[in-house]
Amino acid sequence: MKSEPAKRRRRASTGKSGLTAGLKGVVKHWQLTLLLLPVLIAILVFCYFPMLWLVIAFKDYNIGKGIWGSPWVGWKHFHMFFTYPDFLRLIRNTLVISLLNLAFGFPAAILFALLLNEIRHSIFKRTVQTLTYLPYFIPWTIMAGFISLLFSIDGLINGLLEDMGLRTHNFLTNNTNFIELVIGSGIWKGMGWSSIIYLAAIAGVNPQLYEAALIDGASRFQRIKSITVPAIMPVIGITFILQVGGLMSANFDQLFNLYNTQVYKVADVIDTYVVRMGVSQLQYSITTAMGLFKGVVGFVLIMLSNWVIRLTSDGENSLW
Repeated sequence: MKSEPAKRRRRASTGKSGLTAGLKGVVKHWQLTLLLLPVLIAILVFCYFPMLWLVIAFKDYNIGKGIWGSPWVGWKHFHMFFTYPDFLRLIRNTLVISLLNLAFGFPAAILFALLLNEIRHSIFKRTVQTLTYLPYFIPWTIMAGFISLLFSIDGLINGLLEDMGLRTHNFLTNNTNFIELVIGSGIWKGMGWSSIIYLAAIAGVNPQLYEAALIDGASRFQRIKSITVPAIMPVIGITFILQVGGLMSANFDQLFNLYNTQVYKVADVIDTYVVRMGVSQLQYSITTAMGLFKGVVGFVLIMLSNWVIRLTSDGENSLW
């Protein structure tokens, strides 16, 4: 049996050989590397270069003095945020909305992909796909207006309820109804588009597996359970990790266009508060601190979820 130092040396040598092979591949296929270069530059410019401005979170930023001329204040703005009277409410609202989206929206896309894959009539299948993809391409500014027309107190839905002799609802101003509307509209808008990645994974399943299961007498549900679902589990694991990493980022576009002062108690999340404070009151330092806090928590959540997925799947379905 090999000693532990020998194993470490072997892993180190394997890592070095892998890095060397990767560099050789970059040099060998330099044309493909050049094609990738604009994407790398865009990521650096728009994703990593702006991180330099995170220093604002540790300063009393003044537009006239500039970033580097503003005085250092250390952890002052983080302390202000953590002691803010509505801090717990903002965290609670963000997590509640994100967890509800994860609990209902995430499995909805998987279930829809599984059901869509079972449709054998090609024209009907393409029609359903097209109709479910379309809402994704409608921006939330337009979608919010459409939802307001439907669910306002004098909108179409309440009009139908009144005609049927049922009680009307203040969907846009009632806390419970508003959260239900947010989750439902989010699923409706994103379910079709999110299912694409699962349909692509299902398309890669070997058809002979289904044929063998059919010969063995497996029902349609048994084929889904024993073949389709296990085949797409790696994709499910990766998308789950990414969604958990975004728990601190509730759908800002949706909430900002739908919410109002009467539902602040349940709909005011970190992102909407950052916009109100940063844009309306010019509190750039504290909002930057809040954004940095949210990013750090998101990073920790990704690491934890990847660790859990890695333990439960023997490392097969994790990101790394």
